[in-house]
Amino acid sequence: MIKTTTSDPFLDSFIALAGDIAEMTSFNRSLGQLYGLLYISPEPLSLEEIARTCRMSKGNASIHLRILENWNAVHASSKPGTRKDYYTANTDLKSLVTQRLQEGISKRITRVRKRLIALEEDPAAAAHLSQPQNAHLRKRIKEADGLMKRVEQALPMLRRLAGVIG
Repeated sequence: MIKTTTSDPFLDSFIALAGDIAEMTSFNRSLGQLYGLLYISPEPLSLEEIARTCRMSKGNASIHLRILENWNAVHASSKPGTRKDYYTANTDLKSLVTQRLQEGISKRITRVRKRLIALEEDPAAAAHLSQPQNAHLRKRIKEADGLMKRVEQALPMLRRLAGVIG
């Protein structure tokens, strides 16, 4: 059982580590801390317990728990006799990481491709690119777009590869 009423040096270190990992991978530190706590907790924890243990406000914890729920990283449940929600972590790390990578890469590719299309459709840019001395720019834009298309097509393989690993 995780004691959320007193300080536990191991628990504090693990929560800090989870926050560091989240931050290192461009996620919010608080998301990592909350997920880390729930990941190692053997039982569901209430919002109050989570906020107290992670040393953050209930409002901040609640906002980040909603994000984690949307990612399917945590699940809320209830206990008989109380109206509180209790949270547990989805411990299938491979699936979570794969899903987040795929979604993140897909969003970024879509953004890049839209910007490339907008660049090609912009009259001033089109005039600039149509000049003979800018043939290398047209070639680079076409190469970048081709790469984005190939990465986009390869994304479904990421999930299949994750199924093979581990």
